[in-house]
Amino acid sequence: MIDSLRDYLTVMEGAGRLLTIRETVRRDDIPELVERLSPARKALLFETVEGYKCRVAANIAPDHDIFNEIFGSENPYDYFAKNIQKTEKTVRVEERELETIGMEGKDLIDLLPILKHYQLDSAPYITSAIVSALDPETGECGRGVHRMEYRGGNRLGVSLLNPPLTTIHQKYLAVGGKMPVSITIGVDPGLFISMALKPSAGRDKLETAGGLKGTGVKVIPSFDSSIEVPACGEFLLEGWVDESRSQKDGPLGEISGYYLSLEKTPTVVVERLSFRKEPIYHALLPTSPEADMYLTFVSRAHIEEHAKRLFPFVIDLTFIEKTFGSSLVVTVRRGEKFKVRNFMLFLLSFPMVKKVVIVDEDVNPKDLRDVEWAVITRCRAGEDMMVLGPLQGQPIDPTAQEVYGVTKIGINATTAGKNIEERAFVSPGDRERVQGILESMGGAV
Repeated sequence: MIDSLRDYLTVMEGAGRLLTIRETVRRDDIPELVERLSPARKALLFETVEGYKCRVAANIAPDHDIFNEIFGSENPYDYFAKNIQKTEKTVRVEERELETIGMEGKDLIDLLPILKHYQLDSAPYITSAIVSALDPETGECGRGVHRMEYRGGNRLGVSLLNPPLTTIHQKYLAVGGKMPVSITIGVDPGLFISMALKPSAGRDKLETAGGLKGTGVKVIPSFDSSIEVPACGEFLLEGWVDESRSQKDGPLGEISGYYLSLEKTPTVVVERLSFRKEPIYHALLPTSPEADMYLTFVSRAHIEEHAKRLFPFVIDLTFIEKTFGSSLVVTVRRGEKFKVRNFMLFLLSFPMVKKVVIVDEDVNPKDLRDVEWAVITRCRAGEDMMVLGPLQGQPIDPTAQEVYGVTKIGINATTAGKNIEERAFVSPGDRERVQGILESMGGAV
């Protein structure tokens, strides 16, 4: 069972999927290094960061295959869809494997390698922060992943834009009370992805994480509040929201590849910083494959469950990288043309999906040249393309209008109902002879 970020990195190392950078790096160089190294499809671990005692992990979810390992299942999508409905109570442990220091008069950036990810970012940002707070009325704990802008000293901006933290924050504002928060950095991807899910009423997201893991998540209490946080976290920041220091937040480069500014966000005053021995800071580059993987894994798990039940001819779903889950290629068995059209309408009804291309089994959905070949040779634009909108899309889509309205596209690039000749494939040679020649030349180009 993977219980922590360091457990997970050990598993990735054993599988040959961890790239360890042992050379000393500077904090300012890490974003470009992450972007340049991410195509290797490995998790990254920077062992030595100049001026810091902690290590830095990045691109920790380089593709969907890692969820097989995390959930111990050959079909992680089916496992996720079934077990997301389950819960396991958290397990409180008393022993704290953390060293704690007071942050009054100290500077967070001297202790945490907070990154300025993009050229025009307003400041360095923490992009992997799990923020936890108690509902003052119910006592229930709300959690979520929220971006945090470094504002100097022991202060961080926090964008409380999504429930349940939005609702909890409003309740504190209504009574004029101080809102305590606890911020965790550095957990395994299975726990992290649970924190990014939409909340279920009355359910702690850590219980959802326990349902996915099949065992209760171990928690420890914060110092001055009843907030329980994951015991496995590498860093724990504790403080309170200072509404009087609210200010403009951003711009910050987001997963869409565009900058996003917020008119105003409150400031968190960090009173204590706790950390494990030789801690690991999780640096999440918003436009990296990692961010894409979290979004598309959850989307595929939800969509695939319904799609294969309603449309039995569906074989596989492939999300195109760097489109934050908006562009989808679906492989199908030969079927009826109008059923394919109905299927496209079904897929475009999901807010996440903006563009769908349906292809036959002989097309490689991961090779965009092959997909484009199918579109050009098998799509009759007047019959096989649909443009619909505005429909509900994603708020991070730069083209979204009010209430997230976007125009969506469906393309039927199959041969269903069309008199199209059989595809030509290259005549195969002797496999062993061909392979030997290719290896003598250093492998296939």
